[in-house]
Amino acid sequence: MDLLTELENLALEAENENESNILETGLVHSHRPTTQLKAQRCDYTTTYLVKLEGPLNSPSIIQQIAGLLERPLLKRGEGELGDASFCLIKGTTRLAILSAFSNYTPTFIRVNMADKHLSNYSISPSLGSDIDTTLPHNRAPSTNQIFLPTQNQYPVWYFFYGTLTDAETLARKICLPVLPVLQQATVKGGKMKMWGGKYKALIDGPSSSVVNGWAYEVNSEEEEEQLRYYETDQYEVVRCEIHIVDSGDIVKGLTFRFIDDRSRVRETISANPIADQIE
Repeated sequence: MDLLTELENLALEAENENESNILETGLVHSHRPTTQLKAQRCDYTTTYLVKLEGPLNSPSIIQQIAGLLERPLLKRGEGELGDASFCLIKGTTRLAILSAFSNYTPTFIRVNMADKHLSNYSISPSLGSDIDTTLPHNRAPSTNQIFLPTQNQYPVWYFFYGTLTDAETLARKICLPVLPVLQQATVKGGKMKMWGGKYKALIDGPSSSVVNGWAYEVNSEEEEEQLRYYETDQYEVVRCEIHIVDSGDIVKGLTFRFIDDRSRVRETISANPIADQIE
């Protein structure tokens, strides 16, 4: 059973059980909220499945309620409790739905995976506090320009800096029959922090800041999806330039950036300048 099917089965079973994800709601005329719920930063990167049922019965209804430019992606599930249809939505769309209803209870389930939305029109999102993706040279002057990596580009290089730098851990997470080959690498524009007192967290830093780690070429969307589930929605996929140490090559790749909440992370402090290197 794949991960999406497991999520769909969970959503079929969830109904009204999880009060932390499901609030009592009800349709407000013309879908205008009486009380607008305020979005937090995590709402922009967290993904949910919402079950299509009752008055919330189509992607177009969700599009109308949330004021989306495009209809949300439709997913159909064949679970143990029967067939059902869902839409993949952002946390901000979930808030719009909750604000628009007061007498109806939608079914939500959080999809706990790292967000990945690479722009076709700019270098956004990219690692580095010095990068302004709104500047003209960081945006496409025409539809012919392509920013790499693209959203669905495979294989694609990833920069790892934590537990995924261990070949056995990586092989286990993406179900490889043999140990993967990782290349020693660095990236600029990031800095390391600690999350929960034990996890390495890469966040934006100045362009002069160098982080040491390892690079691996992810071969497929299936491999990448497993990695995104492993990192959870505490992280997001961003573009970066990866410097391969042995060859000297610079490749355009991706890495997992921590969604910085300053109440949960602290900066790594060490007198040793190579303390950020993760072997």
